[in-house]
Amino acid sequence: MASALSRYLEAANGLTNVTKSRAEQIVRQVVKQGEAAADQAGDMVEELLDRSKKNREALVALVRAETQRAIGRMGIASRSEVERLEKQVSQLKRELAAATSGKGGGGTTKKQSATKKKASGGASGSKAAAKPTAKKTAKKTTKKTTKKTAKKQSTKKKSS
Repeated sequence: MASALSRYLEAANGLTNVTKSRAEQIVRQVVKQGEAAADQAGDMVEELLDRSKKNREALVALVRAETQRAIGRMGIASRSEVERLEKQVSQLKRELAAATSGKGGGGTTKKQSATKKKASGGASGSKAAAKPTAKKTAKKTTKKTTKKTAKKQSTKKKSS
């Protein structure tokens, strides 16, 4: 008698995938041996299936959480971090291309435009005096951007 009931409990508490036909078979054996009433059989089958599903979900959640913790300890970048860095690299490439090709408003980026405005002081009378300063600032900014991009690419190649 105890074997049918113990199989029922193992199925209810176990991590195995219990099919409906297997749950019905186990419950029939429990009812046949007098461990449960026949009118409870349907409820017992549903309970067994529900518990089996919840146990599987809990196991999947546990494995997923432990995997994420392990990846975090190893220092591997997440998908969202990689996507963010890819966007940043693309933006830097566009800025570099615009700065080196002379396209896009005289080859200036947003930062360079702000630097030019700052250097000229916003006064239209001193434009001629501000142009050489702005060009020097633009060149410095371009060099910095180029160095940062090269450094990031070399770091990316090393980690690959």
